[in-house]
Amino acid sequence: MAQTLAIPAIIILFLSGSILLGSRDWRASITALAFQYLGITLLVALSWPAEVATVKLVAGWMAGAVLGLALINLPGDGKPEEILTSSYLLFRAFLAVLAGLVAFSLAEVLIIWLPAVSEPQATGGVLLIGLGLLHLGLTTRPLRVILGLLTVLGGFEIIYAALEDSILVAGLLAAITLGLAMVGSYLMSVPYFEEVEE
Repeated sequence: MAQTLAIPAIIILFLSGSILLGSRDWRASITALAFQYLGITLLVALSWPAEVATVKLVAGWMAGAVLGLALINLPGDGKPEEILTSSYLLFRAFLAVLAGLVAFSLAEVLIIWLPAVSEPQATGGVLLIGLGLLHLGLTTRPLRVILGLLTVLGGFEIIYAALEDSILVAGLLAAITLGLAMVGSYLMSVPYFEEVEE
Protein backbone atom coordinates (compact mmCIF):
# COMPACT_ATOMS: atom_id res chain seq x y z
CA MET A 1 0.00 0.00 0.00
CA ALA A 2 2.88 2.37 0.76
CA GLN A 3 4.20 1.90 -2.80
CA THR A 4 0.91 3.10 -4.30
CA LEU A 5 1.02 6.22 -2.11
CA ALA A 6 4.60 7.14 -3.08
CA ILE A 7 3.70 9.45 -6.00
CA PRO A 8 0.91 11.24 -4.08
CA ALA A 9 3.39 11.65 -1.19
CA ILE A 10 5.88 13.39 -3.50
CA ILE A 11 3.10 15.68 -4.75
CA ILE A 12 2.12 16.46 -1.14
CA LEU A 13 5.75 17.24 -0.32
CA PHE A 14 6.13 19.55 -3.31
CA LEU A 15 2.90 21.45 -2.62
CA SER A 16 3.47 21.77 1.12
CA GLY A 17 7.12 22.78 0.64
CA SER A 18 6.07 25.38 -1.93
CA ILE A 19 3.44 26.79 0.42
CA LEU A 20 6.02 27.00 3.20
CA LEU A 21 8.37 28.81 0.84
CA GLY A 22 5.79 31.33 -0.35
CA SER A 23 3.31 31.83 2.48
CA ARG A 24 3.67 34.53 5.10
CA ASP A 25 0.58 33.56 7.10
CA TRP A 26 1.73 31.42 10.02
CA ARG A 27 -1.52 29.43 10.07
CA ALA A 28 -1.05 28.37 6.45
CA SER A 29 2.59 27.54 7.20
CA ILE A 30 1.74 25.31 10.18
CA THR A 31 -0.96 23.56 8.13
CA ALA A 32 1.52 23.02 5.29
CA LEU A 33 4.02 21.63 7.81
CA ALA A 34 1.39 19.11 8.99
CA PHE A 35 0.80 17.95 5.40
CA GLN A 36 4.55 17.84 4.82
CA TYR A 37 4.97 15.40 7.69
CA LEU A 38 2.16 13.29 6.26
CA GLY A 39 4.15 12.99 3.01
CA ILE A 40 7.35 12.26 4.95
CA THR A 41 5.58 9.47 6.83
CA LEU A 42 4.29 7.89 3.62
CA LEU A 43 7.78 7.80 2.09
CA VAL A 44 9.42 6.55 5.29
CA ALA A 45 6.81 3.76 5.38
CA LEU A 46 8.42 2.35 2.22
CA SER A 47 11.36 1.20 4.39
CA TRP A 48 10.03 1.06 7.94
CA PRO A 49 7.00 -0.69 9.43
CA ALA A 50 3.95 1.56 9.50
CA GLU A 51 3.96 1.68 13.32
CA VAL A 52 7.51 3.04 13.42
CA ALA A 53 6.96 5.39 10.45
CA THR A 54 4.01 6.92 12.30
CA VAL A 55 6.53 8.31 14.81
CA LYS A 56 7.52 10.84 12.10
CA LEU A 57 3.91 11.96 11.73
CA VAL A 58 3.34 12.33 15.48
CA ALA A 59 6.64 14.17 16.02
CA GLY A 60 5.97 16.53 13.11
CA TRP A 61 2.45 17.32 14.22
CA MET A 62 3.64 17.89 17.78
CA ALA A 63 6.33 20.26 16.46
CA GLY A 64 3.65 22.14 14.53
CA ALA A 65 1.50 22.30 17.68
CA VAL A 66 4.41 23.68 19.72
CA LEU A 67 5.09 26.38 17.11
CA GLY A 68 1.39 27.16 16.75
CA LEU A 69 0.86 27.53 20.50
CA ALA A 70 3.87 29.82 20.76
CA LEU A 71 2.53 32.00 17.93
CA ILE A 72 -0.98 32.17 19.39
CA ASN A 73 0.41 33.53 22.65
CA LEU A 74 2.45 36.29 20.98
CA PRO A 75 0.96 39.78 20.75
CA GLY A 76 -0.32 40.77 17.31
CA ASP A 77 -1.03 37.26 16.09
CA GLY A 78 -3.27 36.76 13.09
CA LYS A 79 -1.47 39.26 10.89
CA PRO A 80 0.70 38.09 7.99
CA GLU A 81 4.38 38.89 8.43
CA GLU A 82 4.45 41.02 5.29
CA ILE A 83 2.27 41.94 2.33
CA LEU A 84 2.59 39.53 -0.59
CA THR A 85 3.13 40.97 -4.06
CA SER A 86 2.72 39.15 -7.35
CA SER A 87 6.45 39.40 -8.09
CA TYR A 88 7.22 37.91 -4.66
CA LEU A 89 4.89 34.95 -5.26
CA LEU A 90 6.13 34.46 -8.84
CA PHE A 91 9.75 34.40 -7.69
CA ARG A 92 9.02 31.87 -4.94
CA ALA A 93 6.99 29.69 -7.33
CA PHE A 94 9.88 29.77 -9.82
CA LEU A 95 12.28 28.69 -7.05
CA ALA A 96 9.98 25.83 -6.02
CA VAL A 97 9.72 24.55 -9.60
CA LEU A 98 13.49 24.85 -9.99
CA ALA A 99 14.00 22.85 -6.77
CA GLY A 100 11.60 20.21 -8.09
CA LEU A 101 13.50 19.88 -11.37
CA VAL A 102 16.83 19.61 -9.53
CA ALA A 103 15.35 16.97 -7.20
CA PHE A 104 14.18 14.81 -10.10
CA SER A 105 17.57 15.01 -11.81
CA LEU A 106 19.62 14.40 -8.63
CA ALA A 107 17.42 11.50 -7.48
CA GLU A 108 18.86 9.21 -10.16
CA VAL A 109 22.41 10.01 -9.05
CA LEU A 110 21.50 9.41 -5.41
CA ILE A 111 20.06 5.98 -6.27
CA ILE A 112 23.39 5.03 -7.85
CA TRP A 113 25.31 6.14 -4.75
CA LEU A 114 22.84 4.63 -2.27
CA PRO A 115 21.13 1.57 -3.86
CA ALA A 116 19.00 0.95 -0.74
CA VAL A 117 17.10 4.21 -1.38
CA SER A 118 14.10 3.84 -3.69
CA GLU A 119 13.38 6.38 -6.41
CA PRO A 120 10.37 7.99 -4.64
CA GLN A 121 12.40 8.32 -1.43
CA ALA A 122 15.35 9.85 -3.26
CA THR A 123 13.10 12.30 -5.10
CA GLY A 124 11.14 13.30 -1.99
CA GLY A 125 14.23 13.59 0.19
CA VAL A 126 16.22 15.70 -2.25
CA LEU A 127 13.14 17.83 -2.97
CA LEU A 128 12.65 18.66 0.71
CA ILE A 129 16.33 19.32 1.28
CA GLY A 130 16.38 21.70 -1.71
CA LEU A 131 13.20 23.53 -0.67
CA GLY A 132 14.43 23.78 2.91
CA LEU A 133 17.80 25.20 1.88
CA LEU A 134 16.05 27.75 -0.34
CA HIS A 135 13.84 28.68 2.59
CA LEU A 136 16.85 29.11 4.86
CA GLY A 137 18.63 31.24 2.28
CA LEU A 138 15.73 33.66 1.89
CA THR A 139 14.82 34.52 5.47
CA THR A 140 16.11 35.49 8.88
CA ARG A 141 12.85 35.38 10.86
CA PRO A 142 12.85 32.73 13.61
CA LEU A 143 9.66 30.96 12.48
CA ARG A 144 10.83 30.82 8.87
CA VAL A 145 14.28 29.55 9.87
CA ILE A 146 12.77 26.78 12.02
CA LEU A 147 10.39 25.78 9.23
CA GLY A 148 13.33 25.65 6.81
CA LEU A 149 15.34 23.52 9.24
CA LEU A 150 12.40 21.15 9.77
CA THR A 151 12.03 20.83 6.00
CA VAL A 152 15.72 19.99 5.52
CA LEU A 153 15.58 17.53 8.42
CA GLY A 154 12.48 15.90 6.92
CA GLY A 155 14.29 15.34 3.63
CA PHE A 156 17.24 13.85 5.47
CA GLU A 157 14.92 11.57 7.46
CA ILE A 158 13.37 10.17 4.27
CA ILE A 159 16.75 9.23 2.81
CA TYR A 160 18.19 8.01 6.11
CA ALA A 161 15.14 5.81 6.78
CA ALA A 162 16.07 3.66 3.78
CA LEU A 163 19.58 3.14 5.17
CA GLU A 164 18.84 2.59 8.87
CA ASP A 165 15.71 1.04 10.38
CA SER A 166 16.58 1.28 14.07
CA ILE A 167 13.83 2.28 16.48
CA LEU A 168 16.41 4.21 18.50
CA VAL A 169 17.26 6.32 15.44
CA ALA A 170 13.54 7.02 14.91
CA GLY A 171 13.28 8.21 18.50
CA LEU A 172 16.39 10.39 18.27
CA LEU A 173 15.20 12.04 15.04
CA ALA A 174 11.79 12.66 16.62
CA ALA A 175 13.55 14.26 19.61
CA ILE A 176 15.54 16.50 17.25
CA THR A 177 12.32 17.56 15.51
CA LEU A 178 10.66 18.46 18.80
CA GLY A 179 13.83 20.17 20.02
CA LEU A 180 13.90 22.39 16.94
CA ALA A 181 10.27 23.33 17.52
CA MET A 182 10.97 24.24 21.15
CA VAL A 183 14.01 26.31 20.20
CA GLY A 184 11.90 28.07 17.56
CA SER A 185 9.13 28.87 20.02
CA TYR A 186 11.69 30.26 22.46
CA LEU A 187 13.39 32.41 19.80
CA MET A 188 10.04 33.82 18.69
CA SER A 189 9.17 34.75 22.28
CA VAL A 190 12.50 36.35 23.30
CA PRO A 191 11.84 39.81 21.77
CA TYR A 192 8.55 40.07 23.70
CA PHE A 193 10.20 38.96 26.95
CA GLU A 194 12.80 41.73 26.52
CA GLU A 195 10.07 44.34 25.95
CA VAL A 196 8.28 43.27 29.14
CA GLU A 197 11.51 43.49 31.19
CA GLU A 198 12.22 47.03 29.96
